[in-house]
Amino acid sequence: MTGLVGYFGYQPCEIIQQMVNQLEHRFANSPQQVSIGELTATIATAPEQANYNYHAGVWRKDHVTLMINGFFTGESYSTKPQEIIVNYSQSGINELCRLEGAFIIVLYDKESNTGYLIRDGSGQKTLYFSQLEQNLFFAVEPKAIHQLPLFTREINNAALAQYLSFSFVPGYNTMLNGLYELPAGHYLIWKDNKYTLKRYFFFEQESVKTFYQTQDRNKSARHFKQLLSAAIVDRLPTTNELGVFLSGGLDSSVVTAELAQLKTKKINTFSIHFGKKYPNELDYALSVAKKHNTQHHEVYIKPKNFLQRLSDIIWLLDDPIGDPITVPNFELAQYASNYSQWIFNGEGGDPCFGGPKNYGMLLSHWYGTDFAGTTKQTREINYLKSFQRAYDELDKLLTPDVKKYYSHDTDLIGVLSPFFTTQIPDTLLNKLMAMNIRLKGAHLILPKVERMLQAHKLNALSPLFDERMVRFSFKLPGTHKINFGDEKLVIKHAYQALLPASIIKRPKSGMRVPVQFWCQGEMKRFIKHIFSKKEVSQAGIFDYERLKQLIDYNTGEHNGRFGIKLWMLLTFEIWRRLVIEKQAI
Repeated sequence: MTGLVGYFGYQPCEIIQQMVNQLEHRFANSPQQVSIGELTATIATAPEQANYNYHAGVWRKDHVTLMINGFFTGESYSTKPQEIIVNYSQSGINELCRLEGAFIIVLYDKESNTGYLIRDGSGQKTLYFSQLEQNLFFAVEPKAIHQLPLFTREINNAALAQYLSFSFVPGYNTMLNGLYELPAGHYLIWKDNKYTLKRYFFFEQESVKTFYQTQDRNKSARHFKQLLSAAIVDRLPTTNELGVFLSGGLDSSVVTAELAQLKTKKINTFSIHFGKKYPNELDYALSVAKKHNTQHHEVYIKPKNFLQRLSDIIWLLDDPIGDPITVPNFELAQYASNYSQWIFNGEGGDPCFGGPKNYGMLLSHWYGTDFAGTTKQTREINYLKSFQRAYDELDKLLTPDVKKYYSHDTDLIGVLSPFFTTQIPDTLLNKLMAMNIRLKGAHLILPKVERMLQAHKLNALSPLFDERMVRFSFKLPGTHKINFGDEKLVIKHAYQALLPASIIKRPKSGMRVPVQFWCQGEMKRFIKHIFSKKEVSQAGIFDYERLKQLIDYNTGEHNGRFGIKLWMLLTFEIWRRLVIEKQAI
């Protein structure tokens, strides 16, 4: 389990137990506690059946204290904690930035009275922090901090606008003022009651190298397969039974195929569906399961079952994420927990290897039009529109009191502009990939899976987000990723012999959670109850009349995506009542 809470500074000893109490689901085993100098922290011990390179504990040598929760991969695979301390003592913090894997690290140097927090390169683990009364509190989930009596819970209105536009809060901010997320591939330095952040994982620089530019697709495919195999092997636990979330899409299918090639573990594959009247990918998933002889399971997700525990799910999810796949992730994890503690997934194929959601941006770049094909727009606005969330609702949905506290240019355009204006990488496709990895990957994709699995004491394994895979993707020429409307070509070429032809040839469809139908049917009564006129007016965040139009699917405008907007609003409102108002729902 990835359980870690603590602070740099001096506070009453009961504070650390208050933080642990909020994350009981992450401290299944007996935790270890350390208190030395200005560092006080508690860390979960290693989960059962972890491989030998999984580290969870406290190590000390001379004036240095080290805490690690996670595992190392690649060249870092065999690194021992004692070696890390020695390397730090000899060469400083930069030596720790060479590590690869899925981890969070706390290091305290008593001699210089300096503390460090480090998050892995691609963001497979999360870490949050807040400075309170000249102390720096940190934890793997926000609730361990925002539930402290010291913390004042106030909504960050700029983050709310970002959430409605992206369905998550990108970058450094969270939904609460004064509470922050350490970005992936960054470390924090705490010195003299101040903190600074520094980035260390610069995968975009790989795009200027020319090694792969001369390679043919066969060589690229072979290298991709070698890297994926290594990424999976480095994550293998000692257990003889593994799980894979197998959607029926390409990414989870290649992970299943590669795991099956190892022939050392029993593999359980898990797929979801939403009932016969909704489209599903069960046949695709089943064809992969049959080809590789996995023990396949299909789980039926319906509102009748999850609505009664939706508030619990959102509490466990914490900083709100408006992607409706979070609930199926939770439900599937609950079912899978009966079979294996270790679950592989296919997250990472789209952001790292050129998924189809880049098409709109590429077309706009080539032809200079927005998505309606009529007027020129900035790249930033086109990108915001490409999410197809509630960016176009901000002026109509938010009240004047909320709108005056965020800046469209700073808080929305300003988040994206650095990715477009940077010289490295130079191609638009790689700029979009960098944006998707650093924003969507590290603040949406990886956190939602990790949080929903940890709720059931499961460990999420994402080999396609391995740092080696990220670097490799930027070395590839664009035509090995997307070409003539066909996406993720290097992945398809690498696994065409190991997957059914239907998986290789089918276009990307994604996991279509039927919120458009749920919010108009099975969930409508629940939504209307949550958004009563009295509650909406008292909160003063949303315009009730506009909200009512969305609930009734009647805005008088050409907009068919009511379901996703309502899901995002519902997620936020339940989170707001739980966290800000401390209401039971």
